[in-house]
Amino acid sequence: MPKTFPEEVINLWNNGEIRGMVLLSLLLQTILIVFGSRRKTIARSWIRILVWSAYLSADMVATVALGNLARSQGYSSGDGSKKANNSIQAFWAPFLLLHLGGPDTITAYSIEDNELWLRHLLGLVVQVGVAFYVFSRSLGSGILTFIAIPVFIVGIIKYAERTWVLSSSSSEGLKKSILSKFRPFYPLKALTKTRYQALVGNYFLQAYTFLDISMFMMQDLVPGIPALIKSQELISKNKAEDAFKAVEIELGLIYDMLYTKAPLVYSRAGIILRSISFLLTLTAFITFQILIYKHAYSTIDITITYLLFVAAVFLEFYAFLCLVFSDWTMIWLEDEGWNVQNSAIYSQIRTLTRSERWSRSIAQHDLISCCIENRPLGCLKSLGINEKMRQMFVHRVDMNGDLQRFIFRHLGDKAKKMKEDFCLIDKNLRSKIIGQRGDGVLEREKLLQNYKWCTTEVEFSWSILVWHLATEICYSGDKVGSNVFSEYETSRCLSEYMMYLLVMRPNMLSKGTGDEGYLDTLQDLQRLNSHNTGCDEAKRKEVGDMKKDVVDGILRSELSLDDITFQSLWKIAKSVVIGGEKLARQLRLLGLEKRWEMINEVWVEMLAYAAAHCSWKEHTHQLIRRGGELLTHVSLLMLHLGLSEQYEFTRFDGDEVSVLEFFSSDDSRKYQSAVEKYAKNIVDMSMSKPVEEEDEEHLLVLIQR
Repeated sequence: MPKTFPEEVINLWNNGEIRGMVLLSLLLQTILIVFGSRRKTIARSWIRILVWSAYLSADMVATVALGNLARSQGYSSGDGSKKANNSIQAFWAPFLLLHLGGPDTITAYSIEDNELWLRHLLGLVVQVGVAFYVFSRSLGSGILTFIAIPVFIVGIIKYAERTWVLSSSSSEGLKKSILSKFRPFYPLKALTKTRYQALVGNYFLQAYTFLDISMFMMQDLVPGIPALIKSQELISKNKAEDAFKAVEIELGLIYDMLYTKAPLVYSRAGIILRSISFLLTLTAFITFQILIYKHAYSTIDITITYLLFVAAVFLEFYAFLCLVFSDWTMIWLEDEGWNVQNSAIYSQIRTLTRSERWSRSIAQHDLISCCIENRPLGCLKSLGINEKMRQMFVHRVDMNGDLQRFIFRHLGDKAKKMKEDFCLIDKNLRSKIIGQRGDGVLEREKLLQNYKWCTTEVEFSWSILVWHLATEICYSGDKVGSNVFSEYETSRCLSEYMMYLLVMRPNMLSKGTGDEGYLDTLQDLQRLNSHNTGCDEAKRKEVGDMKKDVVDGILRSELSLDDITFQSLWKIAKSVVIGGEKLARQLRLLGLEKRWEMINEVWVEMLAYAAAHCSWKEHTHQLIRRGGELLTHVSLLMLHLGLSEQYEFTRFDGDEVSVLEFFSSDDSRKYQSAVEKYAKNIVDMSMSKPVEEEDEEHLLVLIQR
């Protein structure tokens, strides 16, 4: 191969290659330490891109740097200065092992990374072997060898920790830990009547208690009806704000269990390992500072070594702060009944070190505004990057207390229906209540017959599109006063959020739901807009005025059809524009307050339907994206209120008896009657096996009580 660069340049590159790779590895670790956990609370794209890039690059850079170090040992013969530089560069090998172990704030970028723990186990064996080779070839018996030994031990500990955590956070590992009731710090305490009274109003301890059920569900395991009853009794005593706070904390705990080293760090073994790592790192740093003669080595290499030591010590100190001021520690302190005054001081310190758990912002997508402003870049359109084009028209609004209270009240009303005469035991009734997507509200108002065509008789995606367009049309024609302003704002927020899910996150809706009809509707609206407004006139108009023109165009008489013609056309073509116009005209037959109250209820019921039918895998994916989704929070609220089909009444154990203490004497008798009735019909309800003798004994004890 011909020489294209001078020899001096090649030597400079060879000498700086290892240094550059080590510094780059250090930079990537710093990014992961600082930003690794912030992606769950900040809805910014640059955070996700930065963390994603650093996560994918960190292991590769550290591995390549170790390989270069191993290769460089073949050139260790030479003058004394070169040998000295090789020896101090070989001293960096244990630090690269520490980098491969990763920070506590992120072990996996996505849930699939946890399933690759065997690959990391193999990497642990290989990389430790390479580091040991570098370590043994260059350091010899000098003082650097003795300083490197504790750093080498810390590196192995960190890498082994990461491998163990990935294994424990995999699907099989989680199922084992969940079934064995493993929790960081201490085992989960049983929810008795006494503990229940202590938890009322304490959303930290409630979140820790709910974690047992939510982790159970996320692994497709089936909890029993007693767990449902206890969870329902606990969360229903909350105000809406406290219930959402409990769910926020719970989601943070789930995130920690899936994507960080929490399963190990917040345990007795983890605290011991943290103490050992910190003491060994600090000892090695002090020894290096005191005993190493710095002038024997290159100034650049000494500087890099100091940077590696400072970063290692900072990593341990940061890990200690994260442990002390974490939600896990707060839960443990409150459960142990720590001094109230000290707890208040501790809480104030925590506010200085923690950001919001959830971005508290809701994504919005407005169909009419999108059709007006849709001027995508030609390069994106030619590449077929539809999602990037759609993302341009997504904005966010703040979550407010009125919306929280409205959602929680609606879910509470659904839960009360199941509590009547303990119908929650009947899975069919639960399925019916959860399966309502607007038809429940309409049936209650005795209006379902007139609105079947846009609810139960069409796919969920078409229902969202039609109701979204009708909501916009109704507002454009209504003079919204203060008496219905809150209902309108809630309706519009939920309408645009459901459109965002349909357009950007269709996987989070029920199975088989896609964005069918969205692009056709967008094209219809764009044609309508261009027909009504010339190009020159459009440039002079504001977006709000142009939206009004589009709505006026939809409401023109030529789009107005009689019922028979409309029904025939809707079954054949399913034009969302015509359907939205028809629905808006039907809604305008109602009074102003009645109209917006019903629109509001329909949208929140659609939200609840989507939340109940979204797979838990999708929810776990969304924990790391854009600060969390409202849909995930609603799903957990529904789960704890008993609005889930996943609960089963399959066995009669001691928990069946203990749950009676939560009821009054009248409720206890109703519960016993419901259980007895259910037990007699187990075979008819297609249970997997008949009642066993031991189950009959427990049932008799329950009925006798």
